[in-house]
Amino acid sequence: MYPVLIGEGMWAVPSYFTMVTLGFIVCFTLFHREAGRLGWDQTKIIDLCFVLVIASLLGARIAHVLFDGYLMDYVYLCIDPHHLSQPLPGGGACTDSSQCVAAQNQGYDIGAICQDGGCEPERSCLRPLMFWAGGLTYYGGFILAILSALYLSHRWHWSFIRLCDMASPLIALGLAFGRLGCFLAGCCFGKVTDVPWAIRFPKYSDAWRHHRELFPDELARQTQAIGESLSLPVHPTQLYELFGALAIFAFLWLWRKRSKYAGQSLALLLILYGVLRFVIEIFRDDARGGIWLSTSQWISLPLIALGIVLMIRGRRASSQATEPVSADNKNG
Repeated sequence: MYPVLIGEGMWAVPSYFTMVTLGFIVCFTLFHREAGRLGWDQTKIIDLCFVLVIASLLGARIAHVLFDGYLMDYVYLCIDPHHLSQPLPGGGACTDSSQCVAAQNQGYDIGAICQDGGCEPERSCLRPLMFWAGGLTYYGGFILAILSALYLSHRWHWSFIRLCDMASPLIALGLAFGRLGCFLAGCCFGKVTDVPWAIRFPKYSDAWRHHRELFPDELARQTQAIGESLSLPVHPTQLYELFGALAIFAFLWLWRKRSKYAGQSLALLLILYGVLRFVIEIFRDDARGGIWLSTSQWISLPLIALGIVLMIRGRRASSQATEPVSADNKNG
């Protein structure tokens, strides 16, 4: 919808990265306050927050590069961009780079350099590092952040499970900010649908380009009918996940003072978000990698299983701790 909030060119402020940054600020402010309420070392909490920011961005970018189906594109972009060469729209050969640039301006995802009749991108080995340009996979950031928190909690002699319980509601809240950024940027779009709440993304958006490639006739008919070039109506999967994540946050935040055993909030987060993400992936239509299931669905399954295991073990430990001692046991 609004991939750039303000500015243009090198001064452009991307909406997605802005929402992610805002989410980090809000979540870590609440995290710091919650840690103070529970008596944790707030100085170390600040250190932990900085580490988690870096780990989240790094993990999300690594997962995108390796598992979202773009790995070979990044490899070729570094060693031989000619492998990514594409003809001009309509299948014609280019004779000048200006033709490639003109096609880019029309929303076609092709390189800007004309070489041997095809449009190819400029060689770059640093593109995988440019996380601010888009391409972050949530589960990758989540997993690396968890591993980083595990390391620091062990080093500082903290209870890792209780740390995760404290952070679990805010992980869901941060995800909600990220999905709002996805909605504004137009990525992570859903499948074509006729449900009443379907949305259309603007011209040159990811959804519009996707539909121009797969459904050119339907797109042309729609443009003629409504007098405006928009994507076909799609499921607003970003909003599905946004509202789902907010519901998980609200539940866990209200539940946090009623927790009956260590690991309960973490277990609930893994189960609830794992199910939410698995279902939403069914309605998404952007490139997400994976075989049979999407990459995120494959990751959701073991996380759901882990959440169930944590819940069973926590309940068992809690019941054993509160089980009354019999008279025979008292007498030895």
